[in-house]
Amino acid sequence: MGQINEAGWRTTHNRQLLERLLHDLDARLRDDPPDEVLAIESTSVAWPRIKDCLLETLVSGDETRCQAMLRQLAGSDTPFMLFAHQFGTLRNLVLKQTLAAGAIDDAQRVMALFEEMEEGFAAIYLEVFLNRLGTRNHLRLSHIRVLSDKNLLSYFESHLEWMAALIDATRARLPAQMPELDPTRCQFGQWLHAEGLRLIRDRSHIEQIHQLHEAMHHVVAEVGELMPHRRASGPLYALLKKAETFSLELGNEISLLNSIVIMSVYSKDTLTGFLSRRFLDRVLANQMEIAKATESPFSVIMFDLDHFKEINDRWGHPTGDRALEHVAGIVRDTLRQSDLIFRYGGEEFLLVCPSTPQAQARLLADKLRQRIAASPLQNTPPIPLAASFGVVEVAPAGYEVVDTRLVHEVVAACDGKLYAAKRSGRNCVV
Repeated sequence: MGQINEAGWRTTHNRQLLERLLHDLDARLRDDPPDEVLAIESTSVAWPRIKDCLLETLVSGDETRCQAMLRQLAGSDTPFMLFAHQFGTLRNLVLKQTLAAGAIDDAQRVMALFEEMEEGFAAIYLEVFLNRLGTRNHLRLSHIRVLSDKNLLSYFESHLEWMAALIDATRARLPAQMPELDPTRCQFGQWLHAEGLRLIRDRSHIEQIHQLHEAMHHVVAEVGELMPHRRASGPLYALLKKAETFSLELGNEISLLNSIVIMSVYSKDTLTGFLSRRFLDRVLANQMEIAKATESPFSVIMFDLDHFKEINDRWGHPTGDRALEHVAGIVRDTLRQSDLIFRYGGEEFLLVCPSTPQAQARLLADKLRQRIAASPLQNTPPIPLAASFGVVEVAPAGYEVVDTRLVHEVVAACDGKLYAAKRSGRNCVV
């Protein structure tokens, strides 16, 4: 089946054996249906459909229908393990009736033929998956390559190129073309063991990144060991799926580290120490490209201090500046090291939270709101403070092309949420 070159199941004798056994199974099932009800997720992968497909192939010699079924299942992301389970159920039913008839030799041949056909099915799954993975990886690369400021994301770019080499080598079954195995020899591995130690404060976090990076590179060794094996397609399929997961997780980690770099090297507002608004469009556009590459949403939070004009009017602008510095300290103590913080206006701030869905961003905003409300500015008397928040999630599936108009739409949507919070009575999150 599929790309198998062995004559096994195609020989007239073996085709006739399988055809006879499947017809016998059909007859037995009509007379004595099985008691058990097989719980399956999709009728398209149920073993009766596989049986009908095999019978058609054995009778006609035309494999088109079975190949089309496998390509449809693989293209719809039906797990191969689900298909293999149903295929195994069919095999076991055939074996059961063969052994009941006392045909030991036939049962042994059936086992070998089903193994051969399963490898063929797995080869089709692997082919479809590699083609789709190659397309996805190319798109991720295109989103990183257009970034105006890559910084650490150049390491994600190099690992996406590493993935492309792994895909090509697996497709061609050429171990000599495999990418680098040693994680300490790639640029990111070298950076992680040097500058990374100074940038990442949390030792357990840096150890997690080390383990993820090493696991991704180790896939090369596992794939290389499997390539010579005759029945390698299923395990290779599983390994390449694992490699893609590692690639996306590593991309997320590198993008978070990149945010820390941005906060440390871009020029800041002198009063609060936050990023200047003039970098916002560039940073947001880059973050939208990164979200497409990592397939991970991020959120934007905008907030401003309630009744700030009254503080300036009553206590004077120096006191207003102290209030802004006080709030900036609360923000720094509350947010994560990877969150990007901008001073957007006089008393207005904008936060870009990478790899953060809306529900998590709302919790973060409310935590910040509560801390501001619980921390009056030291004065005589103390000056109570409060803030209103607007939160917007930016999901990568919601856009195709990143441009200035789209960036401005995101900011406008967040601004609209902020003003909805003001209209709702202030000191709240919308």
